[in-house]
Amino acid sequence: MAPSRPPARPQPALQGLRFALVYPPYGPVRNEPGIKTVKENYGIFPSLSLLYVAGILEAAGCEVLLLDAHAEGLTLEQTVARLRSFGPQYIGYTLTTYLFFQSMDWVKAIRAEVDVPVVVGGVHLSIYPRETVAYPCIDYAVTHEAEQALPELLVALVTGADLSRVRGVAFKQPDGAVVVTPKPGDADVDLSPFPARHLIDNSIYYSFISQYKNFTCFITSRGCPYKCIFCEQGSKAFRARSPDNVVDELEIAYKEHGIRELDFFDSSFTIRKDRVIAICDEIQRRKLPIHWAARTRVDCISDDVLSAMRKAGCERIYYGIESGNREILATLKKSTSLEMYHDVLRRTKDHGIATFGYFMVGNPYETEASIRQTIKLALELDLDYAQFSKVTPMPATEMYTLLLKETGRDYWREHIEKGVDEDIPRPLCDMTDAEIQRWTRLAYLRFYYRPRYMARALGRIKSRDELARSVKTAWQMLVTDPGKGDDAGMEVLA
Repeated sequence: MAPSRPPARPQPALQGLRFALVYPPYGPVRNEPGIKTVKENYGIFPSLSLLYVAGILEAAGCEVLLLDAHAEGLTLEQTVARLRSFGPQYIGYTLTTYLFFQSMDWVKAIRAEVDVPVVVGGVHLSIYPRETVAYPCIDYAVTHEAEQALPELLVALVTGADLSRVRGVAFKQPDGAVVVTPKPGDADVDLSPFPARHLIDNSIYYSFISQYKNFTCFITSRGCPYKCIFCEQGSKAFRARSPDNVVDELEIAYKEHGIRELDFFDSSFTIRKDRVIAICDEIQRRKLPIHWAARTRVDCISDDVLSAMRKAGCERIYYGIESGNREILATLKKSTSLEMYHDVLRRTKDHGIATFGYFMVGNPYETEASIRQTIKLALELDLDYAQFSKVTPMPATEMYTLLLKETGRDYWREHIEKGVDEDIPRPLCDMTDAEIQRWTRLAYLRFYYRPRYMARALGRIKSRDELARSVKTAWQMLVTDPGKGDDAGMEVLA
């Protein structure tokens, strides 16, 4: 689809409109992909979604307040007090499916104290718009990209225009019926305003392995051309920002916000080799001494890309490895091999770049034997870091479609519509949730508690903060009772 017309620009009707964005605190929930100890110690990341929305709103002429209650450790009372002081005309939130009720607790509570219209967005709204907007505390939703839809929605609200003519939104009619308008055209990613990092304290963010302040996250593309069955990104067209546009944002982050370390959150940063090398060359040309990490696949990396990335400040690459079983890799539609993993991970380390492997437990056709193969592979690859996640079939993925066919139930729709909170089964997998939980924890213990690994890890630590995080996580992992300590339920306000 061709890009739509240019996104948010100054709108006379929106000049001075006060819009507050709130990022509620969150914690472990049922059907959480990670185990509780890892979730609690993984890091605190800024909400890129809300930062982008803030940039779009400011470009349209709005006055914006962004409250990250999670990162700042704000109580509900403190959040309400700051909202009242700001005096918003609208309040916005980003919603995710598996954290839906944790966020809704705050949406309901804040609405009871600051009674202004609520606008929500996020990928979740492209999947369950009607079910979400049906909640009394929610008035409007942006169901796809916000660049065009959000300013047009606000202009229509301010001027009294017909909301049904705004593409990419959902709203309630006077009788309570929810209207969902058609999807707008895709935004030109080079025209999107940069995330409004000046609205947050960038010094409070970190990942569990970050070593420099200030830390942040970036996104340089949207969508993905690959079709892994556990990821929703493959259903979206791949659109990449130009190298100059990416490095313009990096330069602002470095010079104006003191950013020294960042993670690129693209699902596969190196999909286009020429673009990655051009980004790296431009980072060097502008002499930006930043430290960064990126996520990618072993089948879209090469020595010239690795060399360019290392020279431009890349410290670490996160590889999606997923499983040590060939048949499971084929089922997941990973166009890789065990031999390729060994080769690419070795070459990455040869270039002086640390390696991080993502693995999943509870895949289709998973058995205890295949999990042992995955743990064995993680140890053989000599990775610097590893993450083991419990498979959770997420909506809008092929894996979830398999579950729908297997069970005839739409678990996530029931969760959103009716508050049903139960373990979601994994398609084509006979292992129980307790078994998968136990094996996931065992994988962490086998990987991180090797004497040689622990000695090497201590040698890598460069800051007191990193040391404190490592010791805390290690202790919690050892003392947690896998049968009790990692249980987590859904929190819902009555």
